[in-house]
Amino acid sequence: MDKKKRLYYLDIAKGIGMVLVLLGHLQDDTIFSFSPYILSLCSWIFSFHMALFFIISGMLMDIKKDDEKDIHIFIKKRFQSIMIPYFWFSLIYIFIVLYSLLISKVVPLKTLFIQLWYVLGMYGMNVLWFLPALFMAEILFVLITQHFKGIKSLLAILGLLIIAITANELRNWLPNNSELYERINELIVTLIRPVFACSYIFIGCLINRTLETIKQKTKKPNTVFFISLPVLLAVNIYINILNRPVDFRSMVLNNYPLYYLSSVCGSLFIILLSILLSSIHIGKINETNSFPILKYYGINSLIFMAVHNNSAIRNQSEKAAMYINQYLTRARGYICYAIIVLIFLIYTTLTIVIITRCFPFVTGKRIRKQT
Repeated sequence: MDKKKRLYYLDIAKGIGMVLVLLGHLQDDTIFSFSPYILSLCSWIFSFHMALFFIISGMLMDIKKDDEKDIHIFIKKRFQSIMIPYFWFSLIYIFIVLYSLLISKVVPLKTLFIQLWYVLGMYGMNVLWFLPALFMAEILFVLITQHFKGIKSLLAILGLLIIAITANELRNWLPNNSELYERINELIVTLIRPVFACSYIFIGCLINRTLETIKQKTKKPNTVFFISLPVLLAVNIYINILNRPVDFRSMVLNNYPLYYLSSVCGSLFIILLSILLSSIHIGKINETNSFPILKYYGINSLIFMAVHNNSAIRNQSEKAAMYINQYLTRARGYICYAIIVLIFLIYTTLTIVIITRCFPFVTGKRIRKQT
């Protein structure tokens, strides 16, 4: 498979991942009341959704490894594409906190200082934690793979992972009755997230090479991928039932081997599904035209991630769903949930369009001067 097609199905995978992230974050008592299965769906999504993006990052780095060999250029480009958006979106979030503090007066002054600490300390406000974690993980991965070759790079990552797991477990011994210890706890989480993410980037590299080997040595690779889908999904769901609840943001992973097995199986399920979907277009092979909306979400996954978790939109969408609900007679819960998801997708899509066309600098892109 050529580079263009590989990048295409990874965009599809990111697009599916973003929709799943949206579903996973639609959580409150009103939404859960629509169906007893929504909570289980959210739990399933949390079992792998962040690992999926780190794995995709590893696959992309493996695909593009010949393009960027200079570490300094690599860091500069990744800072521009990841950390510049992090600071811009963090500034937007801070303005929202200021509005809540000064206009709505629903949050105390202490909240502003805590959120500023989150931004500057790289813990991240809300969903923005993902960006500094990804940036530091990619830098860590490049440094390790450039200084260690072959099995030594694996051993280096495993060594760091053991240290990170130890630090994560030691957090349980910290007192929880002091703000100082809360900040220490957040600092530890900030430092260990990139190590876990780096391990998934390494796994992503291995997955990319394995998939390419299967493509080259198997006459019908899509058949192999199709047969693998139910196996991967079954393992992911079963292990998640044993190990849940988990949350990568807070580094609540419970049993580490089970979490890795579940998250890798779930991520592989989405990646293989994306390969199969990207090869379907009105009954014929066309890996550059299938599912354009998923590709669009995948290409703009950073904006999607930054703006999708909007409590104001959730409140309004719930009101709209309940209003429509009074005219329904069957399957009300599922339809209400679908309405909320649809409203969020419309809001997110419009926000992506506005930012990409009017404010591209927010994503780290330079504004093109018209001549």
